[in-house]
Amino acid sequence: MPDPRRHAAALARDLAVTAARGEALSPLLPAVVDAVRADAGIGITRIRQVGGSAEVSVETAGSPPVSDELGRLAAEVADQHPAILSLSTSHATLMSDLVVLPDFWHTEVYERMHGHVDGRYPMAIMLHASPTDVLFLGAHRSHSDFRPEDVEALETIQRPLAAALAFRSALDATTALLGADGPAPVDPGMLAAPAALCADYRPTRREAEVLTLASAGWTNVRIARRLGITERTVRKHLSSVYEQSGRSGRAAAAAWWAGLQENG
Repeated sequence: MPDPRRHAAALARDLAVTAARGEALSPLLPAVVDAVRADAGIGITRIRQVGGSAEVSVETAGSPPVSDELGRLAAEVADQHPAILSLSTSHATLMSDLVVLPDFWHTEVYERMHGHVDGRYPMAIMLHASPTDVLFLGAHRSHSDFRPEDVEALETIQRPLAAALAFRSALDATTALLGADGPAPVDPGMLAAPAALCADYRPTRREAEVLTLASAGWTNVRIARRLGITERTVRKHLSSVYEQSGRSGRAAAAAWWAGLQENG
């Protein structure tokens, strides 16, 4: 029997290469359904801001296509979804970690975003986010929750795919700047927005607790025991800090955190 981890890694490689080339991911999506055992299917949703309105498109595998009307109805309540603030390009988000699922099943948000496939047990990953474009993958199971190995498989797929999509987006933006007549001037405002977001970011109380212990050299296991949370939750908090502060790794985040405390 094939090693599920190697299978997910091979699929991640193929998806990343496809994304970096700017080609459609849809032919590979059925393999993602199998890799994470999403018995109610998966969908890659893109929300693109065009002028004053949002355009929503969804590519599905293992479930019926999503009509434009259904996509519009889902987009109307997307900002109310319990997982929206937890989505990250560094880890998967299980709905069962965030809410009591039987209560969630009776909400309008569930009906519009998951009910059409009877997706009672959702899991999602962010693949790409910019001021005008958001891309995320949602996976569904109908009868039981995703197991840890399914989450691990999706995160194995996510890491190189998110990196490849970021690369492709940067490449396309650079090509657009160059244009047909040679290099175009770079608007400083294009760089100011991300920098401002990082500068204004302050860790939440729990993120600060995790970061303080990590800065002191504690392992994830030791932090988890001290704070009464899981090691996976520790990793999520650290990933959130890295992403939102613009620092990569423990040492850089620790130095940033020390400077932040010194400056009040």
